[in-house]
Amino acid sequence: MAIAGANVSTERRNFFMSSAQLEALERKEELERDPLRQKLGSPLQAGARILNFALGSKDKAVLALSSHQAKTANLDSLQLAKGAAKHTGPVTAVALLNRDYNGSQIALSASWDKSIRMWPVDNPQHTLAVFSGHADFVKCLAVHPTLPLVYSGSADKSIMYWKLPESSELMANCDTPPTINPVKTIKGQHTGQIYALCIDPVSADVLYSTGSDASIRAWNAQTGAAIHSDDMEQWFIPRGEHKTNVFDCKVTENTLWTASADKTAIGWDVETRAADLVLEHDASVNAVLPIPQAGIVATGVHGGVIYIWKVNSGSPEIIREIHAHTDDVTCLRAAGRKFYSSALDGTLRTWDIKDIVDFTGGMEYIPAELEALKQSSAKPKDNLAKASNSALTEEEERELAELMSDLDDM
Repeated sequence: MAIAGANVSTERRNFFMSSAQLEALERKEELERDPLRQKLGSPLQAGARILNFALGSKDKAVLALSSHQAKTANLDSLQLAKGAAKHTGPVTAVALLNRDYNGSQIALSASWDKSIRMWPVDNPQHTLAVFSGHADFVKCLAVHPTLPLVYSGSADKSIMYWKLPESSELMANCDTPPTINPVKTIKGQHTGQIYALCIDPVSADVLYSTGSDASIRAWNAQTGAAIHSDDMEQWFIPRGEHKTNVFDCKVTENTLWTASADKTAIGWDVETRAADLVLEHDASVNAVLPIPQAGIVATGVHGGVIYIWKVNSGSPEIIREIHAHTDDVTCLRAAGRKFYSSALDGTLRTWDIKDIVDFTGGMEYIPAELEALKQSSAKPKDNLAKASNSALTEEEERELAELMSDLDDM
């Protein structure tokens, strides 16, 4: 006798899924067949779930993949380069350094295997060094823009500071990749996993951290000491403004932006710690991207929609929606007049900022050259609600999705 609501299936991928989750999966697969979504944003197909990405020089990007690999992609040809930096668990974060090895930019990749690996973008199989010290999954990375410092956040509730070797050539002469140990560990302040780190791009003096405890903290980017405000109070935003997991943070000249599973993105005044702007959504917000030069903020949510908010005058308002990704948005980054989005659907997409802001065809962004595909587009408006109708938490769903990807790859 079958249990009500149970999933009775002989398909291997369905063994750990409820009927509601299977419905969401079928809907997702329907959307993947949509000819409009197959073209929107000129998708680069990664062949695995993209958990994070970093933008490099010469139209290159580095992708963090659930398939235990980090790969280099060409944003012009929309092709993956041969070779990969390999880990023994899903790769959760990547970053690029402002230095090179034999003419190639250097990348970092962090993984569930608790390690961070350093490698040249043009030869990802060649490991230059391994950073070792975390006791659990490494969740996020940040790089100082001018100093040889790297920062990592982990499920072990710690933030680690790492000093890079003075010369990449020294590492090349080693028979085995050298191990780099942290120079500073911050632990005991955050009470949950560290999901996001970001560094002040103007002064580069402050490192911000946040995660599953929903608090936000600030640290001296060189020493790791807690930042204090003018009244000598420690710079700290407690859980309460955000109610649960904070997945992303980005900082501009005077505003810190955070994205949370509580369905909000918040712009904080970095001086007063006041929540100046609160962007409310109908789903978990997984990624946030302020684009000050255009007066907008982009947000990516559970289910795949990207929202474009006007924030430079009056109350914030959504001016555009992008229905392209068929699964959760995982990362948003900008370079020049473009911004890029990745998702668990395994695609990296490119968007022209000016075209989206100036678009006059309605709320949903569909460029003129793709308008003919609109009529045949499969666009169920309730896909977000159905995809969110799970008994699992947002974090459990993300981790289950990554694990299911591993099963698919076996």
